[in-house]
Amino acid sequence: MPEWVLLLLLVAAIAIGYTLGRIERGKKRNKIAGDLSQNYFLGLNYLLNDQTDEAIDTFVRSLDVTSDSVETFETRITLGRLYGRRGDVERAIQVHQGLLAKPSLEYKQSLRVQLELARDYLSAGLLDRAEALLRDVSRSESEIKYEALELLLDVYQQEKEWPKAIEVAEQLLPGNEASCRTKLAHYSCELAQRSLERREYHDAREFLKQALNYDRNSVRASLMLGAIEFDKEHYKAASKTLQRVFQQDLAFISETIPLLVKVGSRLGRFHSIDGYLNKCLKEQPSTAVMLALAENIRRSDGDERANRFIVQQLVRRPSLKGLYGLIEMHLEQLEGSSKENLELLSNLVSRVIRSKPVYRCIQCGFSGKELYWQCPSCKEWGCVKPIRGIEGQ
Repeated sequence: MPEWVLLLLLVAAIAIGYTLGRIERGKKRNKIAGDLSQNYFLGLNYLLNDQTDEAIDTFVRSLDVTSDSVETFETRITLGRLYGRRGDVERAIQVHQGLLAKPSLEYKQSLRVQLELARDYLSAGLLDRAEALLRDVSRSESEIKYEALELLLDVYQQEKEWPKAIEVAEQLLPGNEASCRTKLAHYSCELAQRSLERREYHDAREFLKQALNYDRNSVRASLMLGAIEFDKEHYKAASKTLQRVFQQDLAFISETIPLLVKVGSRLGRFHSIDGYLNKCLKEQPSTAVMLALAENIRRSDGDERANRFIVQQLVRRPSLKGLYGLIEMHLEQLEGSSKENLELLSNLVSRVIRSKPVYRCIQCGFSGKELYWQCPSCKEWGCVKPIRGIEGQ
């Protein structure tokens, strides 16, 4: 057989072998891709049914059948999130760190992995590491920049780094003005509180003015400014500042009453706030306002008229605190067994009042006896308010 024929057969054999190999590899890739697709959608189905453990097992299997060339970015991202949702933060960190180490990642993919890894660090309480990653992502011009800023804001809130929180919240201001202005006002109030603890009254005033610039309806800023004016014996200014709450949020009027009563006492003119108290009673009736008015009536017109006023108000708006105030007023007028019986009733009503929460979050329903400006449960700002009704104001 001529040599050129042998050479032609050799070339043909190589070509056929190469073609068959490619066909076989293509079939294998198609099978792997099919398995991956099937497992991926099965995992999504488990997620929709809130079956986290089954979803994790399915996604792990989908990764086991793939090589690096066909392994999907989304599957690993989802797997890391699932570990985090299950509380296995260490595994979530491992998955996302492994993904971040891959040299084939595109820039946008790398930013997204950094964001997920920052979430893991936040869950693990590793705030410094989370902050470093989030700062990098927030400096980018990607679509997840503002998501990173929101998480960074959470970091600074936990660390009580209020100047840094203000810096970040101002960047978020254009996209969510109402919410950000509320937060900015509270951050400024936090700085004012620090200044007050150091007796730096000038700085405290400046921070509170800044709070009102961010949010003119900041009740917290008005209450704090009113307290400063009172401490400095600027009683008229204190009264004016506290009465500003009427325009800011009617729900907090009851919080101004104790200090307003002290202002009237220092000025020696309790009647000076009667007009304001009557306006409050009409627009936002509360036990605190009613009892303050009753005390003024008692001073000017005696116990009997004050008692009648309280009874009239309790008929319109029953409240345990109002009943307790009425009982206490009557106790001063009684002697002997009648007084003892009424004291027993007073103690019982007082115990019921002390057992009840005073404030409630309008967002999540958290309740307690202390006014938190940031809800301990849902972490929202300015949503904890005095409870109204028969067991509240």
